[in-house]
Amino acid sequence: MIRKTVAIRDELFHNLELNHIINQYQSFSELVSNALQLLIEKQKKEQYKLAMIEASKDELYIQDMNSIENEFQYTDEQIIR
Repeated sequence: MIRKTVAIRDELFHNLELNHIINQYQSFSELVSNALQLLIEKQKKEQYKLAMIEASKDELYIQDMNSIENEFQYTDEQIIR
């Protein structure tokens, strides 16, 4: 585990206290770790979203998706019935 000193604005800390967020964690370190994990997950989702937007503009990707859709069409129809 890495130890770092964290300084936060007074207003932010008071909001954490006011909203009883601090009480939900065993320690302030746990709160910070969870917040950073959420930030990482959010960033990954945003990167994935941007990659999908970029892929949607790629003709080869679109052709591959159409091909896969056509190959599984029969299976999908069987599941629906």
